[in-house]
Amino acid sequence: MGDVPLMKVSKQVLLVFLAYYGINCLSNVYFVFGPFYSESGASPRAVGLFLSIFYMAMIICRPLGSWTMERLGIRRALIGSSLISAAAAAGIALSLSDPAILLFFRAVSGISASVFIVATIAYQSMILDASNRGIGFALFTTGSMLPMATIVPLSEFLLKWGYTNYYLWLPVLVALICLAISLKVRDIVAETKDKPVWGTYKNMLCCPGVKTLYITAFLMSLADGATLCAAALADDRGVPVSWFMISVAVAGVMIRTVGFRAMNNIPRILLAAPAAGLMGLSLLCLSFSSSWFSFVVFGLIYGFGIGAGFPTDLSIIGDLLSIEYHPKATGSLLLAIDMGWVITPLIFGFISPLLGASGAFRLIGIFVLAGSLAMQLFCWMPLHKFLKEEA
Repeated sequence: MGDVPLMKVSKQVLLVFLAYYGINCLSNVYFVFGPFYSESGASPRAVGLFLSIFYMAMIICRPLGSWTMERLGIRRALIGSSLISAAAAAGIALSLSDPAILLFFRAVSGISASVFIVATIAYQSMILDASNRGIGFALFTTGSMLPMATIVPLSEFLLKWGYTNYYLWLPVLVALICLAISLKVRDIVAETKDKPVWGTYKNMLCCPGVKTLYITAFLMSLADGATLCAAALADDRGVPVSWFMISVAVAGVMIRTVGFRAMNNIPRILLAAPAAGLMGLSLLCLSFSSSWFSFVVFGLIYGFGIGAGFPTDLSIIGDLLSIEYHPKATGSLLLAIDMGWVITPLIFGFISPLLGASGAFRLIGIFVLAGSLAMQLFCWMPLHKFLKEEA
């Protein structure tokens, strides 16, 4: 950002944070869509496909997000994807009676959200220096936690009291707010004289630790995707899902604000796998839970895991790679995270009719916990030793 005054930089960071919070609100509205769709006559597999196709589209189009940002700039990428998000949300609201069209608009929504999220996160990665990257991403990514304590309870309230139309059109309003914010965002590239030279995927993947980061992020995302199915588990136990969601949000925001400075004393590459493992442990314990209190307790544990894991993974990009790789690295990392959001609802849709919601949560929790332990022992700890010796 060079000669740009600090006040302007701070204003842009705030605008991009609000935009990031907004796009997460848009996606989180549909966290309570599953039970609503089921009551409309949809099968568990149809519900799982609706939830998953959004993230399928995001996976396919993550490179599009990086490509769009590199060629059009952040501002135009945000504006265009906001407009498409609003149109797709309107399409979903108008096509509940036609499953094929409903899935089409859900997929379009995933494409536009993919571009939007890559642009906002890459912006933060490019604007923050190494000394501020950890706490910066910790604060920035509260934008993905706060919707659980705001838009999810609001959505649940609207459905509970019969305000179905307000619920269905809420994502359109959120997308238009994202558009208004995007119009105020300034491009980083426009403020530099030299055209940036971006790194290649091949060279990026050859850098030490990058593949390890992506595998760990995938494990974290398997657990993270379970939030899409939490409403079904809570409904099965007669517990409002807001108990879990609000607890996750409270713990996540706490760890990303109050607690993250303390965690800066621990090497970031030693935090990624334990954070994912904590989420897996929470899901495993949640599968045995039947009271609102246990949903709160394990929601807090889960929140501590995702609260530490997501900003840690994003910060590691800057630790391992130079700036010319950041757009592609950010898109690739988010692609790895999206894969879990596709796979987990599909697992739930196919396994829950056989083993119940508890069995599906138990299976995912055990896999994530075991995988995270293996990554810590056999990948992250040796990498930490290697980088320490290199330094």
